[in-house]
Amino acid sequence: MDLNPVTRTSAVEAVILNVLYCLLVLALLLWVFHWGRVSIMVVALLLLAVIIIPGFFALRPQTERGEDYIITSCGARSQGQLTVPVPVSELRRLVERACAQHAKLGLRELDAQGGRISVGITFSSWGARVRFVLRPVSETASQIVATSRPRMPLELWGLAGSEANLSLLFRGVAREAERTHTSVT
Repeated sequence: MDLNPVTRTSAVEAVILNVLYCLLVLALLLWVFHWGRVSIMVVALLLLAVIIIPGFFALRPQTERGEDYIITSCGARSQGQLTVPVPVSELRRLVERACAQHAKLGLRELDAQGGRISVGITFSSWGARVRFVLRPVSETASQIVATSRPRMPLELWGLAGSEANLSLLFRGVAREAERTHTSVT
């Protein structure tokens, strides 16, 4: 499974989409209401201020570190990785159990290489899509690398909870790995 990395470029694309969307809305308002130049300028400045200011904050990468995972976010887009002391052959089962424990994480696809999780619509978001890859680190350790993006590409900041989605997934898998590791030893 191929993961598109989360970079500033993806956040810049969201800012550009938002500016284009606002210009389209402005053009429609102009066409429908026949506003004068002053009204158009005021609305345009307000729309751009609402989009550009949060857009600048979305361009700054932020990092969250857990005990054994790291998540980097650019606005509403996040990527991270978790290393667990279990072979990659067992990691698939751990992901399945972690997703089953959290109703928010709807497991859509899972195979030996990775999978997809869908997070549903909330009051503040249209949901998110989580993609992950399972990789061996050694014979006794493996890694899950995941990205989370909002379903609606216009979302600029973290209302989709991408960082929270990855954190929930990683903590669940780490907890399941701990249970497996302690029951084996």
